[in-house]
Amino acid sequence: MEKTNNKKRILLGGIILVALLAILGAVYFKFGPKVFAGKKEIVIEVVNSEGQSTEYQLKTNEEYLKQAMEELAKEDSSFSFSGTDSEYGLMIEEINGQRAVFAEDNAYWALYVNGDYGQYGADQQVVADGDVYSWKYEVSQ
Repeated sequence: MEKTNNKKRILLGGIILVALLAILGAVYFKFGPKVFAGKKEIVIEVVNSEGQSTEYQLKTNEEYLKQAMEELAKEDSSFSFSGTDSEYGLMIEEINGQRAVFAEDNAYWALYVNGDYGQYGADQQVVADGDVYSWKYEVSQ
């Protein structure tokens, strides 16, 4: 009798787990980043450690910011970037020749989307028409 109750509990726990995963998946697809296909006009801004800003206008079909940045680097030799892959995605460490490596100097390249602090890395940030993506050199206190 006790084995039967344990099996029922395990089965019920499994059903609840699957239901929770389905709900979480539905919430992600409803409220997560949306990919926009087709031609988009965006701005990529770079603000260096001295506060000097450079804006790059880009017309792109790319869906993610990293891809758009790669396209920009091919089209405009004054723009360059590099970084390392991590468990959180691509960590941008250098833009236009200026390095910002947190482990070395407490500095990092912060991403802002339309003036708001970015919620995704460059490889996960969806590109939308008319958006402004700002990379700002920041130093942690």
